Amino acid sequence: MLLPLLNGNQWNDEHEQSAISVAVIYSALAAHDQIKELNASSKSQQLTVLAGDYYSGLYYQMLARLSNVELIRTLSNGIIDISEKKASFYDDVKQSFEEWMTSIQTIESLSIEQYYEHFNFNQYKPFVRRGMLIHRIEHELELVKQMKVTRFQESLAYSEQYLGYSRNWQELLKLELEKQKIIMMDEISHSHLLDNSIQQFLVEMYGLRLKEQVLVMRER
Repeated sequence: MLLPLLNGNQWNDEHEQSAISVAVIYSALAAHDQIKELNASSKSQQLTVLAGDYYSGLYYQMLARLSNVELIRTLSNGIIDISEKKASFYDDVKQSFEEWMTSIQTIESLSIEQYYEHFNFNQYKPFVRRGMLIHRIEHELELVKQMKVTRFQESLAYSEQYLGYSRNWQELLKLELEKQKIIMMDEISHSHLLDNSIQQFLVEMYGLRLKEQVLVMRER
């Protein structure tokens, strides 16, 4: 979300406060994601629910202080879209692997994209969309190694079982991660928007491969 600031774009108090508000949205959604379907009435789970609700109210309050009705409306509609995508993980929805990737990309990056659109930072959207997807896939694959199952993984497995994917969902995730990193590297290496230091920062943050990093240096 701070990519425009780090890259030297004009940044004022409204940008700052709105960015904090969007960060709070992610905190609220993350808190609610921790609610378990079973034993949701435990004290710790109840506190988690309250924390998520608190964050939700807090971001509305912060935006209201800025009198930014347009941004409030945009982000609120985005949260509805994100919530619908998350609900599909619990509704036995059968989708293609590509459709699940689109859903998870919306969940991970939509609020930041809306923030960028509102403040005319649209040129940064591709880096956020792809970068957030990379991070989520890496997170899911790490959980697979730890033998920890998520609703997202269960949804992929369920869809694979009924629709018949070309490969098993774990292999597809690994291939998707590799593909997204290659595309990200290409976008970074050909970008005239990003400062050199920011390019290097993104290369390191997304863990792009050395041979792709060499390509960046050659392009410069």
